[in-house]
Amino acid sequence: MRKYNFLSGLFLMILSVGTCFMAHRLGLGNIHNPGPGLIPFGVAAILFLMSVGLILRSFFEAIKGPQKKVFKGVDWKRVILVLASLLGYGLAFNTLGFTFCTFLLMILLLGVVGRLKWWLILVISLFTVVCTHLIFVVWLECPFPNGPFGIG
Repeated sequence: MRKYNFLSGLFLMILSVGTCFMAHRLGLGNIHNPGPGLIPFGVAAILFLMSVGLILRSFFEAIKGPQKKVFKGVDWKRVILVLASLLGYGLAFNTLGFTFCTFLLMILLLGVVGRLKWWLILVISLFTVVCTHLIFVVWLECPFPNGPFGIG
């Protein structure tokens, strides 16, 4: 396992360095007038740092020996339920609207996955919807779909 972490980290490091050079050739610009290579350069720089972390981790594993399993004891049913609910949120977003979909998502995540009390689920869901509506629709003026209920 250590060898594969080292090799994949090395591959990602080489890939990120090459991407940084190509993005620099596109032109980075500055923060007020970004060039076409600024975002790829930033993403490649983050990938470089993460690959350095993976290589260092493989060295530390070689010194200490393998650590405990990362995914041991994970409730995979909950993980799949969260991923399926996020997929459903994305699919129903344009049809049902931002506010209603967000409220349903919060109820599903807090009720089924989090297993909280129903009054707490409703309060947190309502608070989340009101806050996200104020931030995104009122303050940032994001044009989200209203849905069939006209709630936007």
